[in-house]
Amino acid sequence: MKRYSVTLIGMGPRGLSLLERIAAFARAHNTPLQVNLIDPAECGPGVHAPGQPQHLLINTVASQVTIFPFREAVELAPVCATPSLTEWAHAEGYRRFGDQFVQVAPGEEGGAAITPLDYLPRYLLGRYLVWAYDAIRAALPPTVALTHLRQRAIDMFQMPDGSFMVELDSGFSVGSDFVFMTTGHSRNNLTDEEAWCHKFAQDHARYNGKLAFIRHVYPLDKLVGIASDARVAIEGLGLTAHDVVSQLTVGRGGRFEPSGSGLRYLASGREPALLLFSRKCLPAAARGVNQKGLNGRHQTRFFTREALRVLRQQAQRERGSPQLDFDRELLPLLIREMGYAWRCALAEARSAPAPDPLHYALGAEERAAIDAMLFPLQGRKFATADDFATFFTCMIADDLSEARRGNLGSPIKAATDVLRDARAVLQDMIEHGGLTAASHRKFLSVYNPAINRVTFGPPGQRNEQWLALLEAGVLSVAAGPNAAVRIDEDRSQFALHTRFASGPTVQHVDALVVARLDVFSPETDESPLIRNLLKRGTIRPYYNGTFHPGGVDIDQANHPLDSAARPVGNLWALGYLVEGPHYYTHALPRPQLHSRQVLDAERCVRELFAQMAERDSARRQVRPRVFAGAERVTS
Repeated sequence: MKRYSVTLIGMGPRGLSLLERIAAFARAHNTPLQVNLIDPAECGPGVHAPGQPQHLLINTVASQVTIFPFREAVELAPVCATPSLTEWAHAEGYRRFGDQFVQVAPGEEGGAAITPLDYLPRYLLGRYLVWAYDAIRAALPPTVALTHLRQRAIDMFQMPDGSFMVELDSGFSVGSDFVFMTTGHSRNNLTDEEAWCHKFAQDHARYNGKLAFIRHVYPLDKLVGIASDARVAIEGLGLTAHDVVSQLTVGRGGRFEPSGSGLRYLASGREPALLLFSRKCLPAAARGVNQKGLNGRHQTRFFTREALRVLRQQAQRERGSPQLDFDRELLPLLIREMGYAWRCALAEARSAPAPDPLHYALGAEERAAIDAMLFPLQGRKFATADDFATFFTCMIADDLSEARRGNLGSPIKAATDVLRDARAVLQDMIEHGGLTAASHRKFLSVYNPAINRVTFGPPGQRNEQWLALLEAGVLSVAAGPNAAVRIDEDRSQFALHTRFASGPTVQHVDALVVARLDVFSPETDESPLIRNLLKRGTIRPYYNGTFHPGGVDIDQANHPLDSAARPVGNLWALGYLVEGPHYYTHALPRPQLHSRQVLDAERCVRELFAQMAERDSARRQVRPRVFAGAERVTS
């Protein structure tokens, strides 16, 4: 049996899931393999670096995070122990001491046990993923040789026999029969406007020593150079903005203490003045307290895969295409699903019977609540920046009140949790051109930001902290919605221009920080590997008609399509690289659920081993045949 070589480019959580499945299949089939792992950093954590500060949190309760497959979701059992993040933290002796999570020796007392509802620091997630890599590596069968090359892949080309040669930034090259690309989050080249801001900051730094433009914030130590007396505009209000705010406050020595029913911020004096802004300038909703247990989910009744299948069949008959229009055909089902969850939570709160799903019709009350939740600015105008700031603060406070009621107790949080629990149906709806090009574009530009804001927000404590920072005057939203970034050459500052009903306002700032992760777009990505693969025609960008949502084009088996639309059969792309033909690829697996990351890894690795078996079978068939009566020839 030939020893095949398999290369994984990128060894974050996606690569780790692949390695775990490769270990399981190699052990079951006793397959000789050379596995090459290409990543300049430690294997496992990806962006969840173990060296991060404690104040940076994951936004999912730790009991709902794992890297290992649910046994019922895979063909072969994992090769090592499979604890969730919480189970691992307990076993390793981590306990909570106030806001800190500390590892204590066996038998030591103190602190509080980590609970299923805790949001743990990302550095602990990083340590968990490093531990998982070590456990998988230790459990590899002796037939598998593993090599970790701590370098970056910068090019890859196919040899005449179809195998790949992967070139590294050291000049070394790695030959491989099969390659998996799981390179994770990316960085795009600067847009014209960003390049203009960058050049302005460079050219005018001599006149204003506090002037800065930071386009890519990770790692967050890039923020060290921001002066404590600077005014800083943070563009974006999502999870990345929460990291930036935390780094520039708690990361600079500030701290929060309980005060009444909320928090009070005690400044260190080293915090700059922070101003939040974005197109909508709306806070991300806090996660509702989980009341569904480890693997509880809302059971969809209207927005289902079966309903989706029926709509596609109808569209094929009537229009000659299975593509759907989200607004017209799918949004009514989704809103009805959310409305039903809203009604059930309200009935539970009133000790009334739940509505009968067979006869449920969307009511005006829940429709109004859902519309206000998804699009709270609709029909609103603000006279002044102060009016908007009051609205913003009340919005956070009201949402926190709903979050404390839980994802079953609060009608609002029950409705938003539908969007999380029905993620698999959303994926089936969108992926591989499931929507028309125009509908796909509108979904990603209008509905997806609203879904992310109300469903995949920060832990509640983060929004409690923002309220305290607003009260302390460290944080401001004075720029309001739709602020335009301009430059003031006379003052050597950036200027944010906003039009309120009473007239325009201008906020001058010294530093502009873009707190937003890039959509992976192959044609604008700064990675040499992606640029070279595009030039060679090994990959191509994904397009739904004329719309490019991002990502590399792939077939249903995750094989990239080359420039001639042919699948590259011994190459796979998974995760954020294919966010475009796929949807919502960055979620980690959940215990006891059929998680997308695991299912992708299982399907692709199963095909890998099937291809190796086919090659071995073909090789045996072409061997010279030896006849029983042949005369032996000797020299």
